[in-house]
Amino acid sequence: MDFCRLVISDVPLGSTSVECDFGAGIMTSKPGRYKTMTDITNTKITRKTESYGNDYKAMKTEAMILQKKGAPFMMASVVIWTLVTIVRMLPVDLATKNLYTFYCPGMLLPCVLIFSKIIGAHVFKNRNNPFNKLGFINTANQMLYLLIVMWAFNQKPDAMLMLFAMVFGAHLLPFSWLYDSKTYLVMSLVTTFGSMIISIFAGEVWMGLFMIVCQIIMSVLLLIECRKVERAQKVEDAL
Repeated sequence: MDFCRLVISDVPLGSTSVECDFGAGIMTSKPGRYKTMTDITNTKITRKTESYGNDYKAMKTEAMILQKKGAPFMMASVVIWTLVTIVRMLPVDLATKNLYTFYCPGMLLPCVLIFSKIIGAHVFKNRNNPFNKLGFINTANQMLYLLIVMWAFNQKPDAMLMLFAMVFGAHLLPFSWLYDSKTYLVMSLVTTFGSMIISIFAGEVWMGLFMIVCQIIMSVLLLIECRKVERAQKVEDAL
């Protein structure tokens, strides 16, 4: 038999169609809505794609633009760390300060929604994009780390705030990959190690001020990164 057709279906991403002409020793692809994936020694393997076209970069870029690279969360963190710093300055005992400090993160979600409205972010939109889901998981993952802070509340109360700041800084690291952001990478290291050093040598109030400054810088840099991504996307769409 000089000619045969091989059809391979892979669900749910799409299907692959390959036509083989053994007599001529070549393989050709069926015309239609197919996108060439590889071309090796006169062999063309094509795949029909859906929605995003299985485009990894397109999905990631959409997540960056919709969520503004998580900038609303960093802006909300400025408010939270400001409240924490004020709490640490209150004329009350350490146990009370630590208790009030635990209340401060309760302002996160309301502040995120407010800042999202201001800068036009959609942090909970398009759940079909797996990168949007991953961003939410990375944020929620911090809740597990807070168990360490809860342990310090009773066992090491004088170190609780330092651990709280270190946990916050460390949880930012995965976002450097998710949003292709050097800001997350650098600031995660700076806030984690910086909060530890400042807490030991300068005290918790100075550490709180340090965290506020870091979050302000992060918010500005992320907004700048978002503008660059949006401009690049507009140029790409225009081509």
